[in-house]
Amino acid sequence: MCTHVKYKGWTGKILWVDLTTKTTRVEELSPGVYENFVGGKGLGAYLLYRELDTGVDPLSPDNVLFFMTGPLQGLPAVMVGRWTLVTKSPLTGLFLDTHCGGPIGREIKNSGFDAIAVTGKSDSPVTILIEDDKVTFNDAQNLWGKGTQESTRLLHESTPKNSAVYVIGPAGENLVLSAMGCCEYAHQTGRGGSGAVLGSKNLKGVVVKGTQKLTPADPHSFGAIRKAVTKKWNDKKDYDFKDYGTAVLVEIANERGQFPTRNWRNTYFEGYESITPEETKQWITGNHLSCPHCIIQCTHSYKTEDPNNPGVEVESTPEYETFGMCGGNLGISDAQTLFQLNYLADDLGLDTIGAGAAIGFAMDAFESGLLEESEIGFPLRFGDGAAALKLMRMIANKEGIGKVLARGVRTAAEELGRGTEKLAVHVKGLEVAAWDPRGKRGVGLSYATADVGGHHLRGWPQTAEKPDASAIDVIESMITERDTKILTDSLVVCHFTWHFPLTRDEKIQLLNSGTGVSYDDARVTEFGQRVETLIRLFNINEGITRKDDILPPRFWEPETIGPSKGMKAFIDKEDFEKSLDLYYELKGWDKDGIPTKETIEKLGLGSIVL
Repeated sequence: MCTHVKYKGWTGKILWVDLTTKTTRVEELSPGVYENFVGGKGLGAYLLYRELDTGVDPLSPDNVLFFMTGPLQGLPAVMVGRWTLVTKSPLTGLFLDTHCGGPIGREIKNSGFDAIAVTGKSDSPVTILIEDDKVTFNDAQNLWGKGTQESTRLLHESTPKNSAVYVIGPAGENLVLSAMGCCEYAHQTGRGGSGAVLGSKNLKGVVVKGTQKLTPADPHSFGAIRKAVTKKWNDKKDYDFKDYGTAVLVEIANERGQFPTRNWRNTYFEGYESITPEETKQWITGNHLSCPHCIIQCTHSYKTEDPNNPGVEVESTPEYETFGMCGGNLGISDAQTLFQLNYLADDLGLDTIGAGAAIGFAMDAFESGLLEESEIGFPLRFGDGAAALKLMRMIANKEGIGKVLARGVRTAAEELGRGTEKLAVHVKGLEVAAWDPRGKRGVGLSYATADVGGHHLRGWPQTAEKPDASAIDVIESMITERDTKILTDSLVVCHFTWHFPLTRDEKIQLLNSGTGVSYDDARVTEFGQRVETLIRLFNINEGITRKDDILPPRFWEPETIGPSKGMKAFIDKEDFEKSLDLYYELKGWDKDGIPTKETIEKLGLGSIVL
């Protein structure tokens, strides 16, 4: 254990792995760094800002992959079976944090490290095996080209029992900018192209097995929170999330008028009932592939046919975002087609949000007469599941029109032109997730200002109202929720605790009793401001300005059907600009969205950025 760390929960050590030289080193961090940046997203932001020069090509050997844990991984707590990957996004060119389920975080911590930092580029495909402080570089030529499912199985057969496995598929190897990695079959580092960063380094995957054990600073208080949270969950009755996980959100999103339909033409999908739990429960296998240490158990697998091997039954594990982006967004209401799209995307190593957005964009362009059948190779209409499966393979392999779509909808629209720009639904290059801001007041500002681009998990305003009046009154609540989410992503605990069963106050108690620090509500707010401001400065260095904090044209088109009929993301652009002004003011940034020197100093960032 690092003697420089006066707290429990952290090991104090970062393992650095250089793929070019096949060497490693261990860095020790000071207690002050941990106090200020906690772990996960926060500590990852600090490390990425410190390490990366402005303008580094995300697909070059100079980019760094940070496999991050938080202070709670490895401790006897619930809802901590997650981890975080931080890097520079090849899709957006900006900061990227992507959060994933599975045991990698626990095993990194049990190996004696708070994070693994990977730099350089191997001259041939490799995997990294970490067993406590022993690091082995293994040839991965036999895995290159294989899907995530087979690769995971083969790595489990050749590595220590109960190791945690994380791999990329062909999409990452081919440097597709929506590529992701897969941890233990069912969990993905979606969004932003982290899989392409691994592929650019010839890194097929990482396997970790640790044997060390950690104890909390205050075992009694720590255990009491665990028991109280578990009791709350067990006592909860008539809560469909228990039985069906995120699939229950399909009906909720449609009832709210927030469900993406046919490339966001609408916010309500008339065929949604066929992809709700009531209709799809017949295919649930009963096998839980949820995160370790989880009491919610939201990951469910569904029986379907392997789209690559007709007649062979496989398990698909779609979450709500896949139901939205590969279901309603593509006009597909057949559940089995949706399950196959999810399975194929996971095996190829494609983010289902990004891939679904790209396919929906192409379908829209085709039906609008802006993309010809001769350019695609086949008709591409909304609702055509076979065409969607075919195009998904083309994207992963960069074949034909798939090569254009593999760069994301922003770049695809720029290359195609012809007015397709108005069909490209993204913020800062990141495709928007499956919640339409025309159904909830102020959500559009969360998308516009999210640090990674169009992400739905960056704090929502606390309101159920439609955007039929000014959003000014809900912006402060959005900031509060964003600060809480930054804490959640830095601990690292599950997002589905956002209101139940693990409250903001209980998260603070876990942090304090697990580590021995003294955080309170005000300090959490300051912590959230510190992390978001540091990331804003990173993105400013990469060229972001106020003009990039905007919404795509489609969200300014009034909805024509459903519960959000008549709604735009904001009542008008003046209200959006006033809301953005207020957001900057409350953050301590100037009118151009640049953090002031006073704010930088107040948050303790002066020695890092000035």
